[in-house]
Amino acid sequence: MTSDDNKRIAKNTLFLYMRTFVAMAIGLYTSRKILEILGVDDFGILSVVGGLIAMITFLNNSMSVATQRFLTIELGKGNEKAFRRVFSMCVMIHIGIALLALTLGETLGVWFVNTHLNIAADRMVAANVVYQTSILAAIIGILQTPYNAAIVSHERMHVYAYAGLGESIAKLVIVMLLFLSSFDRLIIYSLLFLGVQLCVGLFYVIYCYRHVPDCRVKVSFDKRLFKDIVNFTGWNMFGTLAWILKDNGSNLLLNIFGGTTVNAARGVASTLYAASNTLVGGFQSAVNPQLTKNYAADDYQATCRLLCRSSKLSFVLMLIVMLPLFLECQFVLSIWLVEVPRYAVLFTRIVLLEALIGTLQGPMITALMATGNIKWYQIVVGGILLLNLPVAYLLMKLGGHIAVPLIVSLILVIIGNILRLVFSHNMIGLSYKKYVKNVILPIIAVTAASSILPIILYYSIEEGWMQLIAVTLTSITSVGVSSWAIVLNNSERRFLTSVIKSRLSSKQVGYLSK
Repeated sequence: MTSDDNKRIAKNTLFLYMRTFVAMAIGLYTSRKILEILGVDDFGILSVVGGLIAMITFLNNSMSVATQRFLTIELGKGNEKAFRRVFSMCVMIHIGIALLALTLGETLGVWFVNTHLNIAADRMVAANVVYQTSILAAIIGILQTPYNAAIVSHERMHVYAYAGLGESIAKLVIVMLLFLSSFDRLIIYSLLFLGVQLCVGLFYVIYCYRHVPDCRVKVSFDKRLFKDIVNFTGWNMFGTLAWILKDNGSNLLLNIFGGTTVNAARGVASTLYAASNTLVGGFQSAVNPQLTKNYAADDYQATCRLLCRSSKLSFVLMLIVMLPLFLECQFVLSIWLVEVPRYAVLFTRIVLLEALIGTLQGPMITALMATGNIKWYQIVVGGILLLNLPVAYLLMKLGGHIAVPLIVSLILVIIGNILRLVFSHNMIGLSYKKYVKNVILPIIAVTAASSILPIILYYSIEEGWMQLIAVTLTSITSVGVSSWAIVLNNSERRFLTSVIKSRLSSKQVGYLSK
């Protein structure tokens, strides 16, 4: 792996951070304003219809992972002809998925909306308009997936970032326009949203057509390639379903044993979980293509080296966010919410721990996906995750605490990471000894070292803004200093120093390959 590769990872990370943070800020604002403009009932229609569409288009979520993997593999091998063949096949498969989604949406979906959803009679016309525009938006999203994957596999994250920023700004404009509209605002919103999705989809297609020469669709059918892609997608779908059932199963149990109030607490925890993952998500998205390309080039040592280093850096990035939020959870929630639901603080702390431990799974998942041989990996790890529902239910029936489903989920994530390590050892040659030495021991040490002073301040200062500021600043400083001293090696320190000095100029020094 060259210094240019490392420079690209650093720049791509910054592009994705910019996109994610701006999108998150605009998203938080627009969500609140949309609720204010539409009202609770219309906002509820928007939410329930969106959830139904997500279920209909579930297959595309698994297929998008397969598309990304197969395109990046061919790029890693330097086989342009094979890349074009894979791209054409993926486009045709996504056309098939779009037609399937459209068929299901216009038959079962329409029937379900008009017969089973609890919507007031005078809002059924608006609900159907929202539903139809949502289907069309979903179809556009399905058809643009191969083009998104091509951009990411070529590591042109700046394009992805700019498109995302443009989409976020457009949604902000939509909110402003809604204030000026005297027509049915729910219908206007759905139509404008569809327009934005159409513009974004066309942007990706046109960009790829003009700037990525390999993105030319040739109508042909490669039976073997089709079988490989569909087989990969099928097993990946099993793993995805396992994750969905793990999380949704927890919500179901919380509802059965605690009611909607407990679900509200879970919702609060989930929101903070998603927000805390922002920083790590940008970094791992920038690293993932290089992981896949290293494997495709049969450079297993570079794959394992990048896996270890991205794992520990992901952990540190999450620790910076998680440590002060974990300690100051009660006060943060009291500022954010008018009324903090019961168990919200406890649930949030549990899911934050899961998020921290979960940072280690991302690089291993990407490396394992790169092998293409995911059948037994998905069966074993997915099977473990599926245990969450029956185990948690049994413990709850025996009188367990309301937090049992979340605790069981946390334990299963830890077991899942151990199993991924075993598969990574067997499939890509990841050394147990090196992983423990270079990842596990450093992150344990930095967690212990950086937590001491913030915990002391947390118990020494009365709850309030002073405590929040002191704990947050101390946590960030402690994690930064501890990471520099414990987590980073000499080459990584030199790299970060060069990045700061050169501001990501051409003078950057590569480190991941050293």
